Amino acid sequence: MGKHDRFIIRFLKAAASPSGACRCRRTFSWLHILFLFSFLTACLMAPFAISFAKLERFNVRSFLPSAIQDVNDRFAERLKGYQLKNGKLTGEETGFNQVEGRTLLAVDLKHRFKTSGENGHLHVNGYDNAIIFQPDRLIISDQNGTGFSVRYGKRDVKDLNLYDLENMIGELWLAQYKPMIMLLAFSVILISRLFLSGILAGGLWITKRSKMTGIASFKEAAALAVSCSAIPVFAAALAGLIHFDFIIVLLIDTCGVILMISLACGRLWKTRNLHSGGNHGNSAAI
Repeated sequence: MGKHDRFIIRFLKAAASPSGACRCRRTFSWLHILFLFSFLTACLMAPFAISFAKLERFNVRSFLPSAIQDVNDRFAERLKGYQLKNGKLTGEETGFNQVEGRTLLAVDLKHRFKTSGENGHLHVNGYDNAIIFQPDRLIISDQNGTGFSVRYGKRDVKDLNLYDLENMIGELWLAQYKPMIMLLAFSVILISRLFLSGILAGGLWITKRSKMTGIASFKEAAALAVSCSAIPVFAAALAGLIHFDFIIVLLIDTCGVILMISLACGRLWKTRNLHSGGNHGNSAAI
């Protein structure tokens, strides 16, 4: 496999099969390897970005279960008369509070209730769970230690007579924290890809000492690891586009890369043995 082929042709030949990756492993420079790694990582991120862009609200019940379950029709009914205009909550009264066991449900336009802790672990003093509508933000905390301050943004709502209050809270939360969630998810994908590729490339490079695979340098090992990840990445991305599940996408990629590397190592081992056998035969004849 010569270096005279165009880069894209060499990549397609290397990505097509483990044997192709073995043949092309010496034809890529470090710049090529870095580009291919970045491209494949971006392909793996694409299903998440598309799926998350379509998401309009988040299921806050999944991480704030106790606080959300105490939201009832009586609380929603009492929100009549309050409006959101340009992200500011106004109403005829300065607020009210409703206590359900250890849960506080309230409208607080005077900041009477005090909070402690940092955003993400916010806690309303004196209550295990709380949902508080303040003039410019919503305070929501749960007994599991999770708590957030969520701004209304530029939202306008003429009447807060909202029986679908859980959906509204989910929309507000997602609007504020979507960039953070996407950055976190992209970081997880990047770190997992770096870790997996680094471990596999290092493992292949170690075989240089025993001459089991014919790998002569770390660059060859890195090129083989990246090339073998192409088919698993494309399969994981396709599965994610059909039905996105973050864990399933990562599992398909990880298991697929390990399988492809195993097949490539088998191919290298077989080729190495054939060459060694041929050399021994020539030596015997001489």
